[in-house]
Amino acid sequence: MPSWAPAALALAFAAQGATYGWAWLSTVASATLILATLLAVVLLPRYLGRFADRRALAQEIAHPAMGAMLATLPAGLLVLAAAWGRIGPNIVSATVSLWIDAILLIAGTVLALALGLAWSATMLRSTPGLEGVNGGWLIPPVMNMLVPVALSPLIVANPTSAPLLVLIGFAFYGIGVVLFLAVLTLLIARMALKDPLPAPLAASMWIPLAPAGVVGLSLIRLLQAATEAQVPGFTGAQAGLIVAAMGIGFGLWWAAFAGFELTRIRRAGPIPLHPGWWGFVFPIAAMVLSISAVGSVSGVSAVQAAGLVGTALLTIVWVYVAMRTFGMLRPGRQP
Repeated sequence: MPSWAPAALALAFAAQGATYGWAWLSTVASATLILATLLAVVLLPRYLGRFADRRALAQEIAHPAMGAMLATLPAGLLVLAAAWGRIGPNIVSATVSLWIDAILLIAGTVLALALGLAWSATMLRSTPGLEGVNGGWLIPPVMNMLVPVALSPLIVANPTSAPLLVLIGFAFYGIGVVLFLAVLTLLIARMALKDPLPAPLAASMWIPLAPAGVVGLSLIRLLQAATEAQVPGFTGAQAGLIVAAMGIGFGLWWAAFAGFELTRIRRAGPIPLHPGWWGFVFPIAAMVLSISAVGSVSGVSAVQAAGLVGTALLTIVWVYVAMRTFGMLRPGRQP
């Protein structure tokens, strides 16, 4: 769901605005969130329409390359929920923004569970083999780790229910982490034992950066919310800081590795333009948000500067992919 891209960008802008005290960037974050919401309103009916034909939906879920991409719908709703929870009070009242967060969170969580279970069961039954594994398989695990990020503002706003909400957040965090490690193992085995990924799946090489970033960001936000809501036993986000630093380290290593692989794929032939190119955007956004969260918690100026540079890079990549996508959609225009 393309609306997650500007929603993630809005979160990155808001993080930099808060770090450096730039009010204008906070305004840009609000405008970008409005854009993301408008895109969601326009595109959501088209996505939901795909659920009307159950036979076609089942065939799409069973496709090794396309099935996991259906998880972009709940992931997009959850990113949009997180953005409204954190940035929404700058646009509407806090009560309204929290209601929007809650509605999107519930819808995204229900879809995440339904599609995740359906896709996992289908893959286990169809046994596509290692040849069918690609980076897109990591999207279903990632969407579970987005639940705590979207849940955090609601935890802070509801201290009475906070202990239960924190436990729910950790439950979804556990689902995401365990599945991420399992699928990442399959991806590495596929790359080591089978032929290289074909050019159309080149963007999926970048997707492991997403869980590498979200694994720390999600824990930081959950621990911060539990501490602010004064849930017993929580006194800070130090554990999240450690996990985030580990995830960032792995993510940067994988980015270098994926860069080498993408260079090799391009030497073999051009990478065709298709909607899967958005797989380059969200992973970068996840890493940027994680780096920004670490910079905010640790107060290390070098990390804060890295978050600012990353936000600029994310903006450039988003604009480039958006322009290429719109160009691809023009009538009579060849990619």
